[in-house]
Order: sequence, then C-alpha cells, then structure tokens
Amino acid sequence: MSAIRFFGTQKVGDRDPNDKGQFVHGSPPTERVVAVVELLTRTRTPRTAAAVADALGLSRSTVAAILATLEERQWVRRGPDLTYRPGPALPGSTARADLPPEAAAELRALADRVGCGAALSVVTPSALTFVALAAHNGRVPAGVTVGTRLPLRAPAAASVIAFAGPDRQRAWLDSADPTQRRELTDALTEIRAAGVAVWGIDPADLGTLDVLAEVAGHLADSPTTGPLRRRVLGLLAGLSGYPHTVADLDSARDLPIAYLAAPVFDADDLPRWELQLGPLRAAVTRPERDHYRAELLAAARRLTLRP
Repeated sequence: MSAIRFFGTQKVGDRDPNDKGQFVHGSPPTERVVAVVELLTRTRTPRTAAAVADALGLSRSTVAAILATLEERQWVRRGPDLTYRPGPALPGSTARADLPPEAAAELRALADRVGCGAALSVVTPSALTFVALAAHNGRVPAGVTVGTRLPLRAPAAASVIAFAGPDRQRAWLDSADPTQRRELTDALTEIRAAGVAVWGIDPADLGTLDVLAEVAGHLADSPTTGPLRRRVLGLLAGLSGYPHTVADLDSARDLPIAYLAAPVFDADDLPRWELQLGPLRAAVTRPERDHYRAELLAAARRLTLRP
C-alpha cells in the first residue's frame, strides 16, 4: 500500500507505532486527526475507538470526537461491531480499498449489457456515498459523481435496508414521510423476497429529473456552489418515485421505471453496498424488466465478497 501524505513532512509508515509520545506531546488538534487517519490506513484490521485511543495515547473522548467527524465526512466507516476502517471519501487509493474486487470493470460490463448507467454506493447508518459509476447514456443516479454523499433517508438504499436488522429498518422508516411508511414497510418485505427493488416514476417527472441532473452537473464544477448543489441533489432524491410491487412487475403492461437496485454483501454476509441501474424510461416491457432484474442480480452476486 502506498503512503499518503496529509500534512507536514511525515507520511504513513514514517512514524514508530510503538512510540506513543510522538502523538501526544505538543500535538495540535490537526496532528491528532492525522494520527488517527494514519493509524487506520496503515492496517487492514478495523479498530474500535478505544483501541485507536490506546494505540495513540490519546483520551478516548478526543478520539471519539475525531472519529465522529471523520465518519460524517465518510473518511472512515463504522461497522456494526463499532470498529472503524477507511471510508470511501478518504483521499488517495486507500479510500477505495473497501470496494469489492473488480467493481469498476463489473459496472462497465453491466452498463454495456443492459444499455443504461450503473452505480455502486456504500451505505452506512447515516449516509449513502457513491464509490463507482459507469455511464451509459448518462449518469446513475442522475446528477451524481463518485464521492457524492447523501444523507440516508427513506426511500434511499431500500434494497440494503431490506436485508438489515430490525433496529436499522425502524430508523430508516422513521426518516420517511409518515404517509409513506406503510407503503415502504410493505416494500421492504417484497424487496427482501425478490432480492431487488424496482422504482417507478411519473413520466412527467422524467423531464424535470433531466433538467435537475444537468444543473447538478454544472454546479459540480465550482467549489463555491456546494450548498446549492446539495439542494439540487435533494430535489433529485425527492423524484426517486415509488416502489413497484411484485404484481406490477409480473403484469404484461409496460411500466415506467426510474431505477433498479440490489444489495451487495460483504464477507460477513452483511449488506454493505447498493448496486443500481438507471433505465429512466417511461415505458419498459416485461421482457425488458426481466432482463434488467436478471443482469442486476447476477452482477450483485459476483460483487458479493466471499468469506
């Protein structure tokens, strides 16, 4: 693994991990943050906040505060066992270390086979971050780029939440509009049975989605427009549509489809990523729907990590 230089003259591997004093005596707040990041990038073994604090000779409250901020920015990711590892937004090659092997190639091949864009996002309890995209007639979801981070609010990441534990499902449902919770509860059951989520959209909204996506793309080129771009992405998320039922998908009629999504599991059999396709079409035939679903599920299985 190549070293990453964040600040000053030292880099990962320059410091002696057995010399705790170098991290403590006279360390400014920035140096403590760097030390935490370096420790987590230096090893493939996830660590708890307490283990990080002990290794660096820092107080546990200080390390907990640092890790909370890093997690919010997706520089680190907290697992269900409360351990931390490098996150998808961390600068440098190690930021992508948590991707499934061959993810980029798999997404490109999938997009070519189905004729629309594909995306992979990592899903945490607080956010959804896009870590790989394969454009085919546009981006998926519309308007996002690699590194785009969205707060995790229903109905986002439904395919992952369908395979999560009851506490995480309840938290996700609580983030939804109260008028949608019954529909989304039923959707989670159907998604878990089918292994895939299929989202419909009002055909009239497709034009609005295209315009908002173009605006978001232009705003991405300017670092001063971050707040406005986040608002536009929020509007895009609001056009995510509604879940198609199994009965809808098995019918002979054409259906409007915005996105399809399936979970990708880690080596512990936990749903960690969401794989998406974005037809963004007002009328999709049943054979086409079956093709999308079959290709999506097959790709998700190939990306799933084995113990």
